[in-house]
Amino acid sequence: MSTPAMLTKQDEAIRKVLTDLQQQIDDMITAGRTVERIKEEVGAGWISGASSTFQEKIDDWMRRYHEVIGAFERFVEATQGASQIITNAEAEARAQAADGIYEGLQGA
Repeated sequence: MSTPAMLTKQDEAIRKVLTDLQQQIDDMITAGRTVERIKEEVGAGWISGASSTFQEKIDDWMRRYHEVIGAFERFVEATQGASQIITNAEAEARAQAADGIYEGLQGA
């Protein structure tokens, strides 16, 4: 069994994580829209003080839910940025490698 080179990032693994995270964000957005639609239906058909309280609680939940979605989006952006930094550093290391130093660090 071979081990991955130390200085080589796992592009496919990073792409999969990013794809999975984006799918999670899309699913969260869909769920949020569903909750919003249900809240509107309840508001249209249930007029009372309890309905107002319920809708306020849903609005508060939605605000916090959007904060969570935003955190996921920032995480995806940071992961994409880190991946690009690693790619650039790896390319620079290869370009500046002299006398096989880069390959030696990778265990080659």
